[in-house]
Amino acid sequence: MISLLSIIGCGKTLRNSATEQLILSDSVDRAIRSIDFTPLAGYACYLDTSHLKTVKSATFVNADYVTSSLRNHLASAGGILTDERDDAEIVVEPRLGALGANESEVTYGIPSSSILTQAASIVPTAPPVPTIPEISLARKNDQMAATKLAVFAYNAKTGNPVWQSGIATAKSYARDTWLFGVGPFQSGTIYEKTRFIGIRTKLPLIGGRGEDQRRQLVSHDQEYVFRPPPVSDPSPEYPVRTASAESVEDSDSVEKQELAE
Repeated sequence: MISLLSIIGCGKTLRNSATEQLILSDSVDRAIRSIDFTPLAGYACYLDTSHLKTVKSATFVNADYVTSSLRNHLASAGGILTDERDDAEIVVEPRLGALGANESEVTYGIPSSSILTQAASIVPTAPPVPTIPEISLARKNDQMAATKLAVFAYNAKTGNPVWQSGIATAKSYARDTWLFGVGPFQSGTIYEKTRFIGIRTKLPLIGGRGEDQRRQLVSHDQEYVFRPPPVSDPSPEYPVRTASAESVEDSDSVEKQELAE
């Protein structure tokens, strides 16, 4: 075990902007995925996004991504999207209550300190004192993103309420863990399995990803080929004969009589 640790060494995450965007978009996907749009199947729906405001930030996971995901999920459930409000039977109005990310770090051991260095700099004759390095048994860096979303629908002509989703909340996270200086072991909802510096590994005690509980038959983040709807009321190629209580012999005799005439 000791020789293995000495060979593996340790690593450090220099930038985490991609991880932040992944957990943000993953939390949006999870929140939308938990909404069942099937009660709106077959209706012409207009998605009113006037209450989804785009806020300028360093990440592009914003109201535009939420809007496109909602349209995708609504269409996957059988809703018919319309571009004009006047053409819609149902107006679908989403609202976004939260979309953001937090980051925290916990060290089990002695953190790095520069107090003695600063104190020595006050005394002119004191020799320079180096910064005390971090001595940690374990360390973890957690990033968490949260989305709070709600949708309701009403009749486009009368304004009467038709359906509401309730509050849909979802959290996504990414975690980097170091044990005795070895790491990072990466786990979280954005990873299929625990990774060691980007390489898949199997460590059951560190993170993991659970199964998603999907309600709709087709979710907006699944690959699926939509088939064209069947043509309604096709003209029959052959005339339809109604069923009767006649026996086969009676039917044959009637047909022979009609041919003779």
